[in-house]
Amino acid sequence: MSFSSTAKNELCRMGPAKPCCQTAELSALLHMTLSVSISGGKYTLRMDTESAAVARRAFTLIKNLFSIHAQIEMRQNHLKRNHIYSLVIQDHEEALAVLKKTQLINKDNIFKSAGFRDALVSRRCCKTAFLRGAFLGGGSLANPEKMYHLEFVSSTEDFAEELLKILNAFKLNAKITQRKSQYVVYLKEGDKISQFLSLIGAHASMLDFENIRVMKEMRNNVNRTVNCETANLSKTVNAALRQIESIVYIKNHLGFDKLNPQLREIAELRINNPEASLEELKEQLSEPVGKSGVNHRLRKLNEIAGDLKKEKGEF
Repeated sequence: MSFSSTAKNELCRMGPAKPCCQTAELSALLHMTLSVSISGGKYTLRMDTESAAVARRAFTLIKNLFSIHAQIEMRQNHLKRNHIYSLVIQDHEEALAVLKKTQLINKDNIFKSAGFRDALVSRRCCKTAFLRGAFLGGGSLANPEKMYHLEFVSSTEDFAEELLKILNAFKLNAKITQRKSQYVVYLKEGDKISQFLSLIGAHASMLDFENIRVMKEMRNNVNRTVNCETANLSKTVNAALRQIESIVYIKNHLGFDKLNPQLREIAELRINNPEASLEELKEQLSEPVGKSGVNHRLRKLNEIAGDLKKEKGEF
């Protein structure tokens, strides 16, 4: 089961909320999933979802708010090899009551793509319920192991803008984009997605999400540390190899006896300790000197070797 499905199943197990919150949740859920057919001036409502849990949630909300027992249908989706669950309300008066109370139509029976900002979501609890319904109906959450991405897909720009406004009322930094003929409202920050899950009541999913975030951050920190240490080690080894090459060249073409005592000492130490760091070489010198002094002497040996190679035409 996907992370998104797990979160939705958790939300569908939530107990009944206040009637105003149930109305807000159902309104968003229906807006994301509802299709309406009109025949002879009579309405028939049909809500389709791939989630049995979401279908049960919608059935319960409709029953609680309207005492309506919607008809439940199930059919095979051969394209995706799963099932489609449908709630159908065929009675015109019942359909009209649902549409009006959830503010999907106005008093003149004209459909609205937006307009939930007034009484329907005036309270904080109703706003969170509305967001829960939107997530259940048309939201998806990517596996946080791979990426941080939560989105809502709407067929209308007005509703997407409405949803964006409500999300950002909670400072979630949501954004909107168009994908072909659909409008996508999305969150891409891990902490904002975690805040959203907590806000709509998916607390167990939020904790799972946070655990994954912590583990990913730990792995990233370890990888950064290892990469940094590996790079530093590689840099140290390469520098030591260049130094030894220069020292061997000096020994073979000039001789250590031509070097001053300080350079002769560091040259012998480097050849005898090819894997030693500057700090370790410093500790073995007969006279105290800092790491910069050790590095200066080794650079001087590189310069001497370079000058010798130029004299011999080896550059």
